[in-house]
Amino acid sequence: MRGLYKVGCIFVKDPTLTSILQVFTKPLSTTSSSVAAEVHKFCLETPIEEATTPPASWYTDERLHDLEMRTVFRRNWVAVGVTNQVARPGQFFTGLLGADPFVVVRDQSDQLRAFHNVCRHRANIVVRQEEGQTDQFTCCYHGWTYRLDGRLSKALRLRRIKNFSARENGLKPVAVRTWGPAVLVRLEGDGRTDFQEKTSPLLHHLDSQGFTQGMTHICRRYYDTRCNWKLLVENAQDHNSHVEYVHKDLAKIVDLPSTKVEATDLYSKMTGLGAKENDESTEGQRYGEGYTVANLFPNLAVNRYGPWLDTNLLLPLAADRTRIVMDYFLEEDFVKNTSEKELADFIETSLKDSDQVQKEDNDICENVQRGLLSSAYDVGRYLPMIEHGPHMFHVFLGTELRKGLELGQ
Repeated sequence: MRGLYKVGCIFVKDPTLTSILQVFTKPLSTTSSSVAAEVHKFCLETPIEEATTPPASWYTDERLHDLEMRTVFRRNWVAVGVTNQVARPGQFFTGLLGADPFVVVRDQSDQLRAFHNVCRHRANIVVRQEEGQTDQFTCCYHGWTYRLDGRLSKALRLRRIKNFSARENGLKPVAVRTWGPAVLVRLEGDGRTDFQEKTSPLLHHLDSQGFTQGMTHICRRYYDTRCNWKLLVENAQDHNSHVEYVHKDLAKIVDLPSTKVEATDLYSKMTGLGAKENDESTEGQRYGEGYTVANLFPNLAVNRYGPWLDTNLLLPLAADRTRIVMDYFLEEDFVKNTSEKELADFIETSLKDSDQVQKEDNDICENVQRGLLSSAYDVGRYLPMIEHGPHMFHVFLGTELRKGLELGQ
């Protein structure tokens, strides 16, 4: 294009503007146009063989983080918990996505529901506990009370109020669904109409190994990491190429050359052979004959190996901070057929090994986060033979961010 200068995927007429755009690194300016410039630096159409990764600003700048929370984490189905937290009527748990507090509850009719956790009177947070059991929600500020289906059941001192309807002043609902043992919410709209269709191949694969049924919840663990949430997603999608360097003990057990990866816009699936033949160690038992590592956009990872299933929820707290919530499940038959002492020893050793692997992942991702702040780094390159998963993830993420910019979010 004659007279135009290209910066990322943006064409501009003024060469002076080109130099200005090229120095938009860490941090961005406060203008929305600068955020748009950073989003468009990643070209959606460039094939993986020629593509560069998203710029460092996608991982370091709070304005990009805010855009993600307003778009990706509002308009998509986001994992926020697991079904055992709301297994019985009256059970609930709360959380926060960006600036939006929410509560998920199973009501008295056994229906799963979710609401914005904000009182309709003066915006007080209604449910302040992280989880629990109740038969109603009462705001601690002025006593407004809500049924578990969200309806307002009590509001004091309404005398002389006009044009007020209790029916119209219940807790504002949030779309909620389950996906295997995971609980997903969508803050904006009723959810993607093609979600079930697009994710059914992955769900079918996981169900064939025991996912939706036949598992017993063992425990939950939390990890607070000093890195961007996307680094953790990418780390789980790299065709296990980091395992021999980062997880040296694990590399001795699993068959890395057998790794296969499948990726679409909404999910990636990595499979491989597990423990080597005749490995009767606890670690060998833990991994069994094969494994699956699946990632559901944007923030859910599922690991299925041996008798174990674990789910990882990635909850972004800031551009450089992520909370990882890990729930561990064991096959019901394995629990029933293992002696109490053997089961306790197996769980203790397995969780210790899992903790080591997770801490190794956290350490390497935090190290990358520090490197992203360097003035020497802006973008990287993909390895076309093995990094199809991260590339698809970036393309879909970039698409969602551009949609958000178009909608003025």
